[in-house]
Amino acid sequence: MAKRDYYEVLGVDKGADEASIKKAYRKLAMQYHPDKNPDNKEAEEKFKEASEAYEVLSDKEKRQLYDQYGHAGVESQFGAGGFSWENFTHRGDLNDIFGDGFSSIFETLFGGGFGGRSSGGRSSNRGEDLQIELSLTLKEIATGAEKKIKIGTKEACDKCNGSGSADGQVESCSQCRGTGQVRQVRQSLFGQMQTVSECPSCRGEGKIIKNKCPKCYGEGRMGSVKEINVKIPAGVEENQYIRLRGQGNIGPRGGSRVTSWC
Repeated sequence: MAKRDYYEVLGVDKGADEASIKKAYRKLAMQYHPDKNPDNKEAEEKFKEASEAYEVLSDKEKRQLYDQYGHAGVESQFGAGGFSWENFTHRGDLNDIFGDGFSSIFETLFGGGFGGRSSGGRSSNRGEDLQIELSLTLKEIATGAEKKIKIGTKEACDKCNGSGSADGQVESCSQCRGTGQVRQVRQSLFGQMQTVSECPSCRGEGKIIKNKCPKCYGEGRMGSVKEINVKIPAGVEENQYIRLRGQGNIGPRGGSRVTSWC
């Protein structure tokens, strides 16, 4: 299936400025966010498509190549498998829209190389977002409410203190030498290109655990149930989300905790 024109994807004209392109992407990203469209493959594809278009049109060099040569002009900017997380340079824009928990979404949509990397290249082991549905009475919708709810989360394993190692020992990955990334060089129409992808041996962590914790099997976290208080503002609408910072799952092996949505 042929790719759609990037300008058409974002709904902007070819003379659109940077602010207009960012505004258009923000609108589409909010509309097709997977958390707002659970199990909707079409929405996922549109979210991916909009992100790829934004990556190209928001970059002066990529946009110039695209305007001159079309999709063939920017193929060399991406890896052999096409657009992926390693190619996306606007994570800060997504943090502005969704908060710190967006990376797990991209890992699902674009594949294993999309693990929310830090500037050093290693996987940051972020936890997953949680999504909880609440039923409200008409009075609670009109006036607001505060509810105490129970949620199932993943917390640090108490046996290994979240390390995933039975003896506390970890080794640097021999394949990537602890960087969490492997590099490949290939020839393309526009010359020699270098691509970076997640190390398959350590899955981007840069370390290997040989003696795994017998309780969490090396995951560094276990299932748990806790109670939280949720303040519901007056006038909420159906399918509206409330962000609860720091209430999502903790990441594996000492990873960070992200967001829950009610």
